[in-house]
Amino acid sequence: MLTTAAAILVAIVKYYAIFESSVAFFIILEGILNIHLGIRSTYIKCLLKVFKFGNNRVEVKRPVIELTQKPERVWNAMAAEEKVLEDDEVYHKPLEVELKYKTTPPSDFKLQNVLPLIQTAMKDIVEDEVTKAFDAEGLPYWNMLTRTNKGYQYISFRLSVIWFAGWWFRHFILFPVRFMIAIAGQILLVLSAMLCSRLPAGKVKTAISRYATKVTFRILARALSLHATYHDRKNMAKRDGICVANHTSPIDVIVLSCDNVYAFVGQQGSGLFGFIQKEIAKAFSHIWFERAESKDRGAVVARMKDHVKDPNKPTILIFPEGACVNNTSVLMFKKGGFELDSPVYPVAIRYNPVFGDAFWGAQPTMQAHIWSMLTSWAIVCDVWYLPVMNKLPGEDAASFANRTRLEIAKRGGMVDIDWDPRFYSDDKNVEVSRWRLKQQQILSETMVQRKTNATPETFPETDTLVKNAPPDPDVRNTPIGRV
Repeated sequence: MLTTAAAILVAIVKYYAIFESSVAFFIILEGILNIHLGIRSTYIKCLLKVFKFGNNRVEVKRPVIELTQKPERVWNAMAAEEKVLEDDEVYHKPLEVELKYKTTPPSDFKLQNVLPLIQTAMKDIVEDEVTKAFDAEGLPYWNMLTRTNKGYQYISFRLSVIWFAGWWFRHFILFPVRFMIAIAGQILLVLSAMLCSRLPAGKVKTAISRYATKVTFRILARALSLHATYHDRKNMAKRDGICVANHTSPIDVIVLSCDNVYAFVGQQGSGLFGFIQKEIAKAFSHIWFERAESKDRGAVVARMKDHVKDPNKPTILIFPEGACVNNTSVLMFKKGGFELDSPVYPVAIRYNPVFGDAFWGAQPTMQAHIWSMLTSWAIVCDVWYLPVMNKLPGEDAASFANRTRLEIAKRGGMVDIDWDPRFYSDDKNVEVSRWRLKQQQILSETMVQRKTNATPETFPETDTLVKNAPPDPDVRNTPIGRV
């Protein structure tokens, strides 16, 4: 009996592995040949029907659940438009503001009269635009990627069955196939880079490297079940300038590289990722640099200028924000890429979070981010190629960057926020965190010195503090950094 059960189990695992490998091989072949069979489009349409059915069931069950379980704020995922703090159950009394201050409060003053002011201040803090730009984007309805809506343990039997079937499908059908495709795509990327790096410079090497780049990134895109819609392809970037885009996730380069060939400009990594960067840079003319080395930035700008002048090299792709934003806003662009005096080709990328959240900041680590995307339903996005932009006469690089950012925000339906993302407190930014810790250490030592020594001669002036503080290459060129 046990032998028969074991044999059946082995047979199931065997055919399961054959099925998963066959599907992965078929998808890889589809990416190499660039064939579109419409399977992903049909899959997306089916998912939308399932989500709408689930949303209708939730709306039907909403009155019953609210009467039985009486939750307070559990529909936030279903109603992203809802305010964080509501106005109900708060005692409001008109406040009489007088121009003349009185030494004693009026006799009818009550402490609860200040509650509306406190509530308004809390709303401004909680719903701050910059803070919301680094939080996961809200969903219009439940996408069945979570078990409940932060409070409801049970909605309906049919929804529970659908959720479990979707969880099993994503983890035991989609994930193994996507993982095999991702591994195959990375291996093919490294092998093609090694091959192209050993070819003599010329048109043959350029043609082979361009084809290899598109093929490998199309395979990596299929590892994420990427469904990208490209608009206004007539405005696609040419080799005489640079391409700039808003930044949401590291997969932005995959989304754009499926439709065109780019040379990347970014930070040099370490470990396996750093090895891959070095290998592909030998064949595909990418530019890597160390952010901590301020002297290296001048060399990077010089290399970018030489790159743009070479018609045989692909278009440079940069993300001027310098940080990943949740795709609802576009933050301040750094002016470095706009100092080249070359045409700028703006691109707006907008993801649909219903099928899967591509925002990197939604997960604590890169590994968790990759796992989240590989186990999501799909990655769906729209890409808009905007008309080429040139620097106006008398316009400086900062103004040119702001004008480009505004156009990208308008086309992508995002909020334009004139704020440097590196000032947002984030432990992922090691360089800024070290600079901030050093400033805090200097301030704390000064406060201790003031407490122990009562004479003002021992207090260092503010200018001395700023002068002795270590320079921060990321903030020293901004208005706040010039304090």
